[in-house]
Amino acid sequence: MTSQDRMRISLAAARYLEALENGDDAALEALWRDAAADDNLLDAFREINVGILEEALERDATQVQSAVADAVAKHMPSAEIVRPVAGPVTVADVASELFRFPPGNLTADAHRMNERLLSSLEPLPEKLGLPALIAWAEARFGSASEMYWDAFRQVAVRLKARANDAEYQLAARRTKPRPEALP
Repeated sequence: MTSQDRMRISLAAARYLEALENGDDAALEALWRDAAADDNLLDAFREINVGILEEALERDATQVQSAVADAVAKHMPSAEIVRPVAGPVTVADVASELFRFPPGNLTADAHRMNERLLSSLEPLPEKLGLPALIAWAEARFGSASEMYWDAFRQVAVRLKARANDAEYQLAARRTKPRPEALP
């Protein structure tokens, strides 16, 4: 495709988007007639339609998730709403989970390490075997007990699995009642 062809298709695509936004059926009909005779233009219009559809589906999914979360919060005040992790699971995600649900045997030093990790947006490494995790974590964050890194690893494995589990994405979980929800 020449640069002139790319320019012609870009301009037609811009006119197509404008006609869609304005509801200009006559312009859309003329543009689709042109596309019927030009495979490159037809592909460009199809790509635009796919993009518009993906945006609409994402917007609808967001609205549904919000409605479900609102309904759960209203009708199940003792539930915790677990939202999907956006992007890779980070060190802070794991530290936050450990902060919320600490194992009973964490030392004061382990709690201090965990507090430092709460601000780290670094993604977890791919390999989560204990020796590899300890070497990776201590090179970045300093030393902690093997017991702490083992607890960290267990939570990291669980969060990574949860992030990949489509059924877990928007779920309500039983949790302790909030004080304002008690009679």
